[in-house]
Amino acid sequence: MEYVLIGTAGHVDHGKSTLIKALSGIDPDRLKEEKEREMTIDIGFANFLLPSKRLAQIIDVPGHERFIKNMLAGVNTIDLVLFVVDANEGVKPQTREHFDILKLLAVRSGIIVITKIDIASTERLEETVRGISELVKGSFLEKAPVLRVSSVTGEGLNELVAVIDRLAPGIPQRSRDLPARIPIDRIFTMSGSGTVITGTLVSGVLEVDDTLEILPQKIPARVRQIQSYGGKIDRITAGQRAGINLAGVKKEDLMRGNTLAAPGYISPTSIFDASIEILPDCQRPVKNFTRVRLHIGTGEFLGRIVLLDKDKLEAGQGGLIQFKSETPLSVVKDDRFVMRLYAPMITIGGGHIIDAHPARHKRFQAEVVDQLEALEISDEGDSVEQVLINSGLNAVSPKDIPSKVNLPESEVERIIKELSVSGRIIIGVARSTRIMHADNFRLLKDRITQAMNDFYLKNQSVVNIPLREIKAVLFRSGAGDDFIDAALKQLSEDGAVQVSGESVRLNSYSLKLTDKQAQLKERMERVFLDNLFGPPGLDGLERALNIKPRAIEEMINILKEMGVIVALPEGIVIHQEAINRATKSLKEYLSRNASIKAGEFTKLVNTSRKYAIPLLEYLDSIKVTKREGDVRVLSERGV
Repeated sequence: MEYVLIGTAGHVDHGKSTLIKALSGIDPDRLKEEKEREMTIDIGFANFLLPSKRLAQIIDVPGHERFIKNMLAGVNTIDLVLFVVDANEGVKPQTREHFDILKLLAVRSGIIVITKIDIASTERLEETVRGISELVKGSFLEKAPVLRVSSVTGEGLNELVAVIDRLAPGIPQRSRDLPARIPIDRIFTMSGSGTVITGTLVSGVLEVDDTLEILPQKIPARVRQIQSYGGKIDRITAGQRAGINLAGVKKEDLMRGNTLAAPGYISPTSIFDASIEILPDCQRPVKNFTRVRLHIGTGEFLGRIVLLDKDKLEAGQGGLIQFKSETPLSVVKDDRFVMRLYAPMITIGGGHIIDAHPARHKRFQAEVVDQLEALEISDEGDSVEQVLINSGLNAVSPKDIPSKVNLPESEVERIIKELSVSGRIIIGVARSTRIMHADNFRLLKDRITQAMNDFYLKNQSVVNIPLREIKAVLFRSGAGDDFIDAALKQLSEDGAVQVSGESVRLNSYSLKLTDKQAQLKERMERVFLDNLFGPPGLDGLERALNIKPRAIEEMINILKEMGVIVALPEGIVIHQEAINRATKSLKEYLSRNASIKAGEFTKLVNTSRKYAIPLLEYLDSIKVTKREGDVRVLSERGV
């Protein structure tokens, strides 16, 4: 069975509930107080079959200004509105406020229903028509059907049903591919069954025995029974209203405004970024940090508006905001909302969510504004790419993307594949499945070289930078080890840097020695070369060079940084040329012999055991050789 979800809107006592009863045979005023006062106070429900056998599900809302909160809880999920105006009274204050709310919620389909025509004069009826035409000019209702009905005599009702039936197939269907989500509008208990909630399944598919969660409390719940259109069913799909009997949940733990959703689909949040439009007739400017009532889904939430791109918002203006809620919210991207002042309770505007889980922003940040504007206008494919762009150096896990863009996982997977093939994203580097946009990966490489240059400015006698120093800088920008290592690898392959163990150096950087340092370097290097496999210690260098130990230690560090000398175990330093020659001699020896003992190596390079053992251990560490028991063999890398 196909469904259409219809909502009423209009001023108090303009005949909304009477019209619904005339169409469906069901009185939507279910409360005792509503019967006594002959006025709708809370949302009511009814349904009837259209001639096409499509089920018309109706949400009736109160028209009195004191119950706008309840009206908003009803119209937030509708597909088509019956915009009701009394033929005798014409357009009244709540007619206008309800119309503003419908526009803010981006309702796209509607029928204008002029009621009580049986007691209105022709002149008054035409005056009402003119007033409605003026009100809806330029809006989604400008070209809507206008029907004149009497719920008492039945005049026009058949035509109204026919028009609903004609419009219903053209209303866009809600996504069945997204996870299940129901904003809860009623909670009650049934004898023998327990807790029951009602609401509209705004996305997904729901079946008996499904396990869901109540948000924002994250209370697990199992679907025990589903009831819709007067009977028990096993399954409902997006766009369908139903009563859901829940196991494992107490009525007192729930309230209108909670959400029943697939586990993990929605992460509760206390802030979101949004685009907002202020109503053209708003009587006062909206200032930064104004306390407001947020109406979203079926709930009302208190919080404050942070204006991101303007000092204040005047009537008719739009802007970007960050909403800071006083209680947790269960929302997703593109959810629409209405905002009313905390006091007096007047509607000031509304909009839609751009980012449901943003960082906290400072005001007037051009980069933040640009990112939100790009995310707001992006289509489905672009929105995934924009999320990755906005993530900067902080790579994103694929499983976190669907909730950020509110798209089905299958659709996100398709988009990611296309972005990967086109080279616009980097995915799955360094044993990770996280994703980074290619532009941000290039930025990461630039940040690495910048961090290295900054380090050199502060440490002018250093060439080899500890990797931990560079990573510490990048961690503060949100980059992770996996992508830092991948960027370093690519920089190394490009010849820009050289990574050695736990240090890295820029190939374009070289130490600038003073004339005195250059002379000492040459003298010290000559001492090491003259004693290639019997290098002098600090005392030997002091005697050979006749200078103070501090100057010798400083030059040793410089030569290490320059790669001229190498530190071996046991505190021994040796010239790089000794490493080169020992490596060559070993490879030649092991090309003729299966292995070499320490004593044989000592004779091979004409040194003593004091230097031979540390030298072999160093060659093991750089993968020239590999120790097997008492002998060395060529390592796989050394072959």
